[in-house]
Amino acid sequence: MNDTGISFNLDNNIFRGRIVRLDNVMREVFSRVQYPDNVAAAVAETAALGALIASLMKFDGIFTLQLQGNGPISVLVADVTSAGKIRATAKYDAKAIEDAQVLRKTEGQIEPTPHWLENGNLIFTIDQGKNTELYQGVVDLQGKNLEECALRYFKNSEQIDTYLHLYLQKKGEIWHSAGILIQKMPQKGGNEIVADDDSIKELWKENKILLDSLKSEEIFNLDLQEVLFRLFHEHQVRVNKEQTYTFGCRCNREKLRQTLSSMKPEDIADMVEDGKITATCNFCGEVYAFDKGELLKH
Repeated sequence: MNDTGISFNLDNNIFRGRIVRLDNVMREVFSRVQYPDNVAAAVAETAALGALIASLMKFDGIFTLQLQGNGPISVLVADVTSAGKIRATAKYDAKAIEDAQVLRKTEGQIEPTPHWLENGNLIFTIDQGKNTELYQGVVDLQGKNLEECALRYFKNSEQIDTYLHLYLQKKGEIWHSAGILIQKMPQKGGNEIVADDDSIKELWKENKILLDSLKSEEIFNLDLQEVLFRLFHEHQVRVNKEQTYTFGCRCNREKLRQTLSSMKPEDIADMVEDGKITATCNFCGEVYAFDKGELLKH
């Protein structure tokens, strides 16, 4: 099944896991906004990681994964609603990307996402709406790939033993993405696990080795439940829940009108071209046009 996330448990609930794949969601993203190849790959990978991490959280609202840096790609954003709506975007300097690849002699190659952001932060945010506390986790963007950056977050901020892999595949002109993650479950606080430390360490090692064996063509071409059974059938794999993902952008004309109307009149005047003020949504490419007078009516 395309655009699916599955939660599962291993070894009699000693470990939990998540697996996701985004196909049609990414087709929608890239049919609306065009990106250079390296940027598109980074957007797709960010979306998969966002879906993967969001599936671990209990929330009613919006989970946002944001990567900020001072490199040719300055921002990558993917957000996932509790209803499974996903959108993703990037801010980048196309000329800087070309120049960097000429300098590094990597023209035509897809380079790891962190290379493009250089120094920056990886930020997780959960917004459950008005009258709720905003949850946020931040970690320095350090690692040779996005997997290592995410694992650093779990180690330093969540302090949960975590192992994951992310996958990219280009089909035609569209980048598709997927990911799989496993974690050790807490052994205290009402979730006591009846197993000794040495046994848990050995099982953890075995599951990591199995995860390393998963190939890109398997996660993109097989049913995800079949993937899980092939990998973990000797580790009591049990599927708990399936989530279906769809593309969904939350932009609308009225929300944007309110935002623009809050600006100073002189700033609004500076934005007028051919009698209109236009704004384009970075996520879905929708173009909104306003008359100057429409925005000055408070």
